[in-house]
Amino acid sequence: MTSEWQDSAATASDMEVGRLMYASQSNFTGPVFQEMQRIREHALQRNVADEVHVALLHQSGWFVEWMEGPPAGVHALMGRVARDTRHRGLRLLHSSRGPRRLTQPWSMAIVQALELPADFARRVATLREEHQQGRAPGPATVWRRLSTPLTHPGAAEQAVSDRFQRVMVCAARGEASFDMVRWLGRTHKAEVVHRRFAGSRADGLDVATDYVDLDSGAVVRRVIAMARNGLHLGLTQAFLPDYSHVILLLSGDSTRDGDLMQRLVVACARLVHRPVVVGLGQPFCDHAALQKMAHRGGLVYLDCDLAGHIDAQAWWDAAEPLLDLSLAANSDWLPLSVSAG
Repeated sequence: MTSEWQDSAATASDMEVGRLMYASQSNFTGPVFQEMQRIREHALQRNVADEVHVALLHQSGWFVEWMEGPPAGVHALMGRVARDTRHRGLRLLHSSRGPRRLTQPWSMAIVQALELPADFARRVATLREEHQQGRAPGPATVWRRLSTPLTHPGAAEQAVSDRFQRVMVCAARGEASFDMVRWLGRTHKAEVVHRRFAGSRADGLDVATDYVDLDSGAVVRRVIAMARNGLHLGLTQAFLPDYSHVILLLSGDSTRDGDLMQRLVVACARLVHRPVVVGLGQPFCDHAALQKMAHRGGLVYLDCDLAGHIDAQAWWDAAEPLLDLSLAANSDWLPLSVSAG
């Protein structure tokens, strides 16, 4: 194990970063979020100096850590990680060099899934075997495969681009995006997975995010409710290139709606592939202003007005017809305005 990550870290060129991922079993039994915060405080003192960016996941009694940075920094961090008594049994799952995907020094996630540690260990063992055979996927794929419970349809389909779709939902006011995901879970009798994300700062950027996987036969669609503040987090931004669409549930308040669009534009600024934006609201929403903001940020914007009573089902009924994967793949010719009555 030690020689594997040492040799890998030493090969990254100046134009690329070393990228490592490992999984380990947790040794502590107290409140998970408090312990993760303590890890964050300690890590930020050392990792920033080493120019290493880290994402840490805790799920089903396991840790997964994804690190990117200069070879010397990655090497130093792995040395500290190996001595940490809060976990045991490190399994190396990925080692490579390539472009940095983590945009911030620290991100962390806690996933509450109805899954036993033994089930999680099965996925770890599979990825470990793939790594040893030289056919391991990229770090983002490793993270997704570990954080998707085996019972979800997404566990089998998410590696197939034309069979798996990721859609983010974010509301300009309140928790309408989370209401939608919970409604979808109840309607389709599908488990809603609860997650908590945090970034480098302890100033209110610890956010909730839920998702549900829906198998329609033609495609497995993961619908993710994201808090507005979550768009600033490095972990969110690391996966934005994988979303086909971002649905914005608009409030009709131009200030709130504009703030949400600006958050999304900033989050997508570094992306080569940008998701299609679907703005849902009542007829008095200022879609023209939002469309201008989106276009300045290189985003395609579809506006859709809803009439009558608006609830989770109304939001979804309006959004679903606009989530065509073939259109998202060819977004440069998308129409810029649609309507729903």
